[in-house]
Amino acid sequence: MAEQLHVKTSGEGDSNVVLLHGLFGSGKNLGQIARGLKEDHRVHSVDLPDHGGSDWLPQASIQDYARCVAAWMTDQQLAKFSVIGHSLGGKVAMQLAVNRPELIQRLVILDISPTSYSIRRHDHIFSGLNAVKAAGVKTRFEAREVLLEHMDESSVADFLLTSAYTDDFGLIDWRFNLAQLEIDYLQMLSGIEVQKARGLPCQIPSLVIRGADSSYVTKTTKHDFAHLFSALDVVTVKGAGHWLHQEQTEKVLSIIRRFIAP
Repeated sequence: MAEQLHVKTSGEGDSNVVLLHGLFGSGKNLGQIARGLKEDHRVHSVDLPDHGGSDWLPQASIQDYARCVAAWMTDQQLAKFSVIGHSLGGKVAMQLAVNRPELIQRLVILDISPTSYSIRRHDHIFSGLNAVKAAGVKTRFEAREVLLEHMDESSVADFLLTSAYTDDFGLIDWRFNLAQLEIDYLQMLSGIEVQKARGLPCQIPSLVIRGADSSYVTKTTKHDFAHLFSALDVVTVKGAGHWLHQEQTEKVLSIIRRFIAP
């Protein structure tokens, strides 16, 4: 049986936009982007596999996530989509574009590179998430206190808590497949897989929006994208880091609107 994705659709426009969130998130984490685009587009906010309300997979990988999103897009029987992905969602979007370019009208990547990352940025987060489960806490306040024992950034703890819920035993748990994501974490850090038989670079009009203060995408990153996307531009947003769509929402929205306008 095909995996089921939870997708929230809003807006009344003729063109279709797919939003793909990052690791430990859900479709609602790109809510500012969805609200900013829905007047002119039909916006589909996707919960990636292993996240939110979507099915969990036996293995977590960028390739498998891209396959699931492509299957959902095909089932909609709609015209091409503009696809916007942040962080992990950006990698999934790039893999989707490489695998199924016929599905995509335009591609927007928010602060992520197609290359492999050698730095394990999330080990302390996994520790905090597991600690919450082990502690058997019953309130979000208690869960936040446990998380902050493992990380300095209160904003990260608050982001993680958007995916918290109370289980049948009254304990705080997570709306993502924590165990599998930790097992397959290196898959989340891997680069985009390229099939030798497929013609590259893709001709899809593509835009990378990077935060000036982020270390995920460097000033030389355009060279990392060149073998995948020929029609690509890179825009840097000042005063923003990896969470640029939250830190400079109106600026990012303005850039996206101009790029995906019919």
